[in-house]
Amino acid sequence: MFRLILYVLLFISGLFCQSELSERYTTLQEVEAQLNSWYEDFSQNNDPYPTVPGNEGIIYHHEIIGYSGVDNLPIWAVKLSFNANVDEDKPKALILGQCHAEEIYGVEIAMGLIDFFLYPMNNPSYYQSIYNIMQNAEIWIVPTHNPEGLSVVHGWYDHLDVWNQDVYYRKNKYDANNNNMFDFVIGIGNDEDGVDLNRNYDFNWIFGDALYSVDSGCGANPSYLANYDYYRGPAPFSESEVVAIRDFVLEHDFLLSIAYHSSRSGCVAEKVIYPWEWTAEKKSPDFDITSRLGDELITFLPKEAESGYYASASSVSRRGNAHDWIYANTGCIQYLVEVGTENMQSDDVAIIDETVQKNIVAALHLFKRTAGTNIQDGPEKYQITGIITDAITGNPLEAEVWIDELNGPMLKPRYADDFGRYRRLLIEGTYTIHFDLFGYEPQEYTFVPSSSQVTEYNVALQPSEYFDLSLNLNIPTSFDEQLFVSVSSKYFEDSIVLEYNDINPQSWNLPANQEYEILIYSDNIYPEKKSVYLLEDVEIDYNLKWKSTVFHDDFISLNAWNNQGWLASDGFLLSQSEIFYENLENSLLYSLNSMPAGDYMVDLRLKYELEWDNDFFQIDFIPSLDIPIDTPSLYVSGHDYDWKNYLFNISSNDDSFLILNFSSDESLDYRGVEVDYITVLSKPEVADCNPGDLNQNILVDIVDIIALVNFIMDENAGGFEFCLSDLNFDDSLNVSDIILLVNIILEYN
Repeated sequence: MFRLILYVLLFISGLFCQSELSERYTTLQEVEAQLNSWYEDFSQNNDPYPTVPGNEGIIYHHEIIGYSGVDNLPIWAVKLSFNANVDEDKPKALILGQCHAEEIYGVEIAMGLIDFFLYPMNNPSYYQSIYNIMQNAEIWIVPTHNPEGLSVVHGWYDHLDVWNQDVYYRKNKYDANNNNMFDFVIGIGNDEDGVDLNRNYDFNWIFGDALYSVDSGCGANPSYLANYDYYRGPAPFSESEVVAIRDFVLEHDFLLSIAYHSSRSGCVAEKVIYPWEWTAEKKSPDFDITSRLGDELITFLPKEAESGYYASASSVSRRGNAHDWIYANTGCIQYLVEVGTENMQSDDVAIIDETVQKNIVAALHLFKRTAGTNIQDGPEKYQITGIITDAITGNPLEAEVWIDELNGPMLKPRYADDFGRYRRLLIEGTYTIHFDLFGYEPQEYTFVPSSSQVTEYNVALQPSEYFDLSLNLNIPTSFDEQLFVSVSSKYFEDSIVLEYNDINPQSWNLPANQEYEILIYSDNIYPEKKSVYLLEDVEIDYNLKWKSTVFHDDFISLNAWNNQGWLASDGFLLSQSEIFYENLENSLLYSLNSMPAGDYMVDLRLKYELEWDNDFFQIDFIPSLDIPIDTPSLYVSGHDYDWKNYLFNISSNDDSFLILNFSSDESLDYRGVEVDYITVLSKPEVADCNPGDLNQNILVDIVDIIALVNFIMDENAGGFEFCLSDLNFDDSLNVSDIILLVNIILEYN
């Protein structure tokens, strides 16, 4: 049916266009026309498989999930399942038909898949598989999320009625040179406009090509140069097409996915690629699971022009790809299938049809893995699933779920869906799975999955006991600032702002058996930070004091440091001079002067991008330069490349030096560490005083004087001015003022 409608559309369109492509390929207009035709036939049809008894319900639904960035063209998604008009508790798979404009086989496979499931009677040998998948899973298909690029490849008449077409075009139509025109060059590469949509995701985005980067070819075809073709975009998720896919994926909790591509150069042709193997020792946490299914998929994909089958391969590049981002951020395992040879726009209809058909059969195998069925020689069923509920009410819970053996620091937390349902694909082995949600007692379960049946394990989480965490805040006399208070844990954060004239006791009723971090600060109050493990009602009294600065550096230079590998540039401290750091680095920065034993608070403004767990940045006190850091006061690793302020406690029992340490291992690099400033604060043990009340005995020694003078020198020293109001100082103090102040303090000693 699809082909009959398609050939009619192709015949009509062929009368009016000059396309270089075979009429077998589907234009954007034909995609939309066909989707609407299917909608008319199936969106209200409750008996779509009339030859088979049963109640399939409506099996077709489509929706617009976003629009292209320049021409505002719709991006369509099709849902195939029994009762497709209803949200049901089923595992989901996603097909992304076309991302790169010239790689048009994916559009044909996507449209062919829809036709395959809507008309199973045309494929009787696969009918049992089709029926079983539709009954037990949801299949979502996005024929193209680059409609602008698809239009360029198929060609169009401009406003002067001149035919334009570039069958080699790859990107969308983003106006990269900002001249309000679409600038492209017919042929491979050199197109000034456009973004490569498969370089625009934020996971390792920085490694994609910058604007107007030239191509260096590839080993298999060094003469193939596609300059400008891989531009990553001005920022991660800058392109609305990629945002549409991101938001769609985050909404739907997909279990498995295929994204179709093709390789014009032939360098990566006829491959099934999965996340990731950056080095032999640095593989994705689910690598053994993803590689096995990849090896199974290629058995359905014989090569086009030679003996053998597609190759199964892990990805080794880091450059903002969809399959890596989707896996790391949602847990969905996406396979990038490079369809066909370098002849990826064949005009041989038999080759096109054969390419589409074998990829449909391979996708069926992935859909069976999604559905947990091994019907008609389907895959093994290794999988665990279940419903998480409240043990008292029975309501579903969206708890966090992780498996110790399949976890990694680069993976975002994964949660049960709206039904309380969780699912994880597995292979043979022993696993420990955890269930955790704020307000409930965590649970874990150790199990061995089966190849012949899906492991069902439902979880009823017990609500936690609650206790009160209360804070009594005593502020200095004449405090006139806002006070910031936050209480946070792994799943909870509450921040409040208190006005100086309304500082009341604060209380939170919180789940027990969790660690909460308390942070209290203002512009000039010494920050108070501590952790409390809540086992009972807790009441804490805070006697807040003005802060004193004992050390500050904004890195105009490194004159205050013994430097071993760091760089100061434009007022920032950098872990390296180039954009990416070297491997096997160990850069140290020691303060030249030691600080007295005591308890301090460090205020630090920082951003960093480091390899998770393997590369790190840390800060601590050390009494001697030949003593290694034991348990650092601050330790960061992973990615947080936005400027943030960090407040953390640091202390020493002896006079100690401040040390900053950056270290990398033998492989993989990132953008490293950048520090704006660092300030070490102390809490002077000085009695509070009232304005003009200088006639009390203030006992000081020379250390107190030095600390106080240093404090006043600091730009944030306003906290002590209320004690000096009778002296008629201006807002700022000069050297004469400081000498006068010292003399006054000595007079009262």
